[in-house]
Amino acid sequence: MLIFIRYKLLFTIFISLLIFLYIPNLKLQKVSAQFISSPEVNALDDSLNNASIYSFIKSGLNYSKQLYGEPRIAVKKINLRLHTTPLASLNNANQGEFTIYLSHQPSEYAFYGQLGHEIFHLLNAQLLDCYAEGMATVFAEKILTRNDLDWSGWETYFQQGYEPFYGLTYSMMKEVSETAGSANMSRLLDFAVDNKASKKWMYIDIDGWLSSMSDYVKIEVEKVINKYIFQVKLVVESKNNMFACLAPAKN
Repeated sequence: MLIFIRYKLLFTIFISLLIFLYIPNLKLQKVSAQFISSPEVNALDDSLNNASIYSFIKSGLNYSKQLYGEPRIAVKKINLRLHTTPLASLNNANQGEFTIYLSHQPSEYAFYGQLGHEIFHLLNAQLLDCYAEGMATVFAEKILTRNDLDWSGWETYFQQGYEPFYGLTYSMMKEVSETAGSANMSRLLDFAVDNKASKKWMYIDIDGWLSSMSDYVKIEVEKVINKYIFQVKLVVESKNNMFACLAPAKN
């Protein structure tokens, strides 16, 4: 009988210890979860005020973080507005407020491809760079495919020679991504540096990024970039000269 009482006492102490250790951690997990929030999305045009669009933006931003890391500036608020020129603009760094401008209506085929491209730019809206533009279009393809939306129209559009800057940079960075691998691509935006000519803008230190790779992968990625970069720079110099576009240094 005495042995039974001792076992019962030990069992009671064991259960009490488990409760003591587990309950505070459970409360902490619940409190911590409260601080994980998605950005506020605010449509400034009635046609963009749509729950599906909001969901696409929030899930797309989370997906971009998974692939390429956290935004340079935490994204807390995203405004949506129609405009003649699509772009993602940083409004207020301290408040984490951005505006995505779109030139297509939600009813048009190009809308979600354009929106996907601009979601990528929320990771660093100050990058004005040919590599970043190519990656934004690669990401647009990924997010459309992930959401079972058609991408083939964009492929045809670029193949027919429309918007050669975006077509060339997309092709270059898609092949670069396949060659470099996901781990190297996840570090690309870490090599964004200030543009000395205009500190409002940034560009990719392509040599710094290449130097972070193994020798073999670096050589193969350089081959891909050099296959495209001459054509890209010609287009940049003729029609898109606001973009930085540095070729890898010759060894």
